Order: sequence, then structure tokens, then C-alpha cells
Amino acid sequence: MSIKIGKRFIVLRSPEESHSGQRIPIILGRGLAFGSGEHETTRNCLEEMENIPVLPGSKVLDLGCGTGILSIAAARMGALSVTALDPDPDAIKTTTSNIQLNGVEKVVRPLQGELESLDEEDFNLIMANLYGDILLTLAGTFISFLKPDGYLLLSGIQYEYSYEVKTAVMKSGCPLVKSKYLEEYTTLIFRKESGS
Repeated sequence: MSIKIGKRFIVLRSPEESHSGQRIPIILGRGLAFGSGEHETTRNCLEEMENIPVLPGSKVLDLGCGTGILSIAAARMGALSVTALDPDPDAIKTTTSNIQLNGVEKVVRPLQGELESLDEEDFNLIMANLYGDILLTLAGTFISFLKPDGYLLLSGIQYEYSYEVKTAVMKSGCPLVKSKYLEEYTTLIFRKESGS
């Protein structure tokens, strides 16, 4: 069963599944991680990625990668490199399998661990589809991994955390570009100021 998302993506359940048209295919095999494309936050992240101008030729961090769906989408949209980071070994196993299914091994690097596991701090785009309380604890940290003029795409934020997350990130030198209220969650997009 395929799922069309936004204007450009289609999520397929197997490499054998056919699709027509000009949509970018993302193949997801079976796995134990979150991110099938059916949840509103995953769908909205993919929809918003279509409009982020830094993607072609960029360095991307997918924080809490789950199935790797956002990492694969970034690779398909022309990212130079993508780090798919997750502390859960099942998520990394699923992501690794999906990377291979999509043939993006040269672009996407799966890595098990936390932010402290990273050996670089110069991403053009950081994506994190995580619960609001987790994002709140990370707000002051992941900004340091973002290049000036880089974008931060956050989703999975329950309404009650939306204001706090927004305020914490903005205080770190990232003005809000867009906010979108979904049925149960919020998506927030920020852009880091030059010199921050």
C-alpha cells in the first residue's frame, strides 16, 4: 500500500511496489521503529522539507531518526550527507535496512547514540520529530550543531509544550520561520541567525 505525501513524495512498502508519476519514492521495510509516513508529524515534516531551501548540497542531521524516513527523503532531495542519529538499537537496525532498500548508503550514515556522539557541528538542517519535553531539554544544545543561516525543523511537539519549545529555541538565536498546528501536535521551523 503506497502513501502519497505532500507534492513530491510517495512511501512504498516494498521495492517491488510500483508507482507512477514524478513523485520521489521512499521504500520502508518492516521494522520496530517509529516513522511509517502515516503519523501526522512524519507527514508534515516531509511536507515542510519540500520548501526548505538549504536541502540540495546540504549536511543534514536527523535526530531521533526512527525508520530513517526523513533521512532518506533528505538524501532523495539532494542532501550532500545525512547523519541518522538515534539511541535505540532497533531504530538504527531499521534505518540501516531502509537506507539499503533505497540505495542511499553513500549519503546517509546511521549512528546509534545521543547528540554527544557526533563528531561534527556544522549542519545546514537539523530535523527532530520528537516529543516536546525531549526537545525542550535539547533546545540549548542542538543549536550549537547548526550552521548560521541553517534551518531547524521540529515536530512531535504536543500543544502544551509548543510555547516553551518555541521560546527556548528563539532565545538561542533562531527566529521562528513558521509554525503549523496539526490535529494533536505542532511543527516549528526556525532559521539560525548569522553570527549566532
